Amino acid sequence: MTPFVRKNLGFLGQFFLIALTILTTSRLAIVLWQWSRIGSVSDFQAIFIGGLRVDLATLSQLVFLPVVAIMLHALTPFKGNWLARGIKIYCWLALIVLVLMEIATPTFISEYDTRPNRLFFEYLSSPNEVFGMLFNGYLLEMAMGTLLLVVTGWLTRQWLKSYGGDVAVFSPASSLLMLPLLALLLLGARSGIQHRPINPAMVAFSNDRMLNTLPLNSTYSVMYALYQMGNEESAANFYGEIPEETMLQVIQQDVSELGHPVSQDMPSLHTMKPSQPFKKRNLIIVVEESLGAQFVGSLGGKPLTPNIDSWRNKSWFFDNLYATGTRSARGLEAITTGFLPSPARPVLKLPKAQNNFFNLAGLLSDYGYETSFIYGGESHFDNMKGFFLNNGFDLAIDQNNYSNPSFVGNWGVSDEDLFEKALSYLQQIPEQPKFSLIFTSTNHTPFEFPDNKIELYEQPKQTVNNAVKYADYALGKFLNQLEAKGILENSVVLVVADHDARVWGDSLVPIEHFHIPGFIISPDIEPKVEQTLVSQIDLAPTLLSLLGIDHQVPTLGRDLTQLPANYTGRAIMQYGENQAYWDGEEVVILRPNQEPITYLYSAGKYSDQPLHDKQKELIALAYAQFASWAYDKQKYRLN
Repeated sequence: MTPFVRKNLGFLGQFFLIALTILTTSRLAIVLWQWSRIGSVSDFQAIFIGGLRVDLATLSQLVFLPVVAIMLHALTPFKGNWLARGIKIYCWLALIVLVLMEIATPTFISEYDTRPNRLFFEYLSSPNEVFGMLFNGYLLEMAMGTLLLVVTGWLTRQWLKSYGGDVAVFSPASSLLMLPLLALLLLGARSGIQHRPINPAMVAFSNDRMLNTLPLNSTYSVMYALYQMGNEESAANFYGEIPEETMLQVIQQDVSELGHPVSQDMPSLHTMKPSQPFKKRNLIIVVEESLGAQFVGSLGGKPLTPNIDSWRNKSWFFDNLYATGTRSARGLEAITTGFLPSPARPVLKLPKAQNNFFNLAGLLSDYGYETSFIYGGESHFDNMKGFFLNNGFDLAIDQNNYSNPSFVGNWGVSDEDLFEKALSYLQQIPEQPKFSLIFTSTNHTPFEFPDNKIELYEQPKQTVNNAVKYADYALGKFLNQLEAKGILENSVVLVVADHDARVWGDSLVPIEHFHIPGFIISPDIEPKVEQTLVSQIDLAPTLLSLLGIDHQVPTLGRDLTQLPANYTGRAIMQYGENQAYWDGEEVVILRPNQEPITYLYSAGKYSDQPLHDKQKELIALAYAQFASWAYDKQKYRLN
């Protein structure tokens, strides 16, 4: 390499080490400050191991661009030291930003109990209030922080002055020699070769939201929040806004049919009276990945699920159950929280839902339940682990917790390994009621599963139809084990899909591809086949009713155990930017920046001509707008 390339890469290496030292020192100081909340050596290790991953990823991203600039410059005939000066200024400014964000962190934690996040940007629109708060409440911290920032700027400037770069020269060989370094930086920026780049859920480890932010550095935390803000949309922006008062009137009318409203501040909160007395039964929810009705023989699909079909006459089996979306995070959102779908991302991924957001685990914890999320893959995917741990789940078990799985594929361990782990957990401390959310992953492309378990439906082996057969085999084996060990006798078990395998079609919303299987096993219900139109958002209140939970809840789903005689059902489905509100006869389609449109829908077909049902269109708009409103105002929680 030429002296110019060598010296500038050496300078970037110094920057990397200095920045890493600053971030590690800052994290150590925060940990010592918050030691009373950390509680164990294992938490300390999780913070620093996760923190090292995040810091390396952050600094790899920062260094990548200057390395690319050096490599490209070596391919040009231009001489001079202007690039060296630019790199020095870039690194100096980057250090100042890193230090500034770490200096701001203690004050932010004191005020908001988390590292700097999206509020850091939102409050820029209210500088008077922010600076007034800081000046009146954190004057000493501001003075110390300002002094520390000035000292850092002076010391780093002196470091820059001590460094001089050589004049650049044309050197294609230097560029080639830098390619491995670029590859290493790309790997570092992703923090590995897993399915998704590093994200906060990947380093989450605690039920304490603030502790889960300590492995992050504040620059990363703020930039990730900025990325999230750029991807959020509200229903009002998408579908046309109706007056807030009108929207709330529609919601409150619906709530009055669900139970007794209890709060003007949280319009959907109501007292739910269960249909059963409280008996401390286990709640076991098995969420089957990508299992649409098209694969279920008893729902008119392919004959791939004999075990699911066998429960049709032994359980409360739903013939007309519809998913709220097309992705796992949307299904998990509906099943565990009862939250309405919206054009924004599922709440599992949204920052304002990472604390005190209503879900089954948070409520059942108050009734003495031990709560767990059990998954066979990487639980940081879709921020599942982060959301669940931050909202009441006691434990998250994922691929890292399987010591000797019999089979590991692209998406994690096999469903049999998953269910064996779940069964082992459920048998611990039998007198302790448990809520376990079990999420399968076998039925996901590339459809990997163990050999010699099933008779293949088709060749080659790795197809969706064969994967469904294996998923059904593993599920049937698990349910039989629950029955043989007497666990079913004291449990409410829900088996339900998150969504169909592939949702597609030439209609505005292909409703037929939202049709999914679902059934409930409980000693308190007589087996029956339910013909009512059911949405995933109806499952949470129904399960709470079967458990005998008498509580205030913000859900808008129906308790299916206590339906009025004239109730026909409704389903709400998010399909990309479109949303459908279907009452079994008419379906209202909401589209971005267009008027709602209504069709008759029967036997899987839309009517040729649209209708104009203003009342149902108003209801559909109110539901869509309420989801964004309740999330943004943080009104989907318990008192």
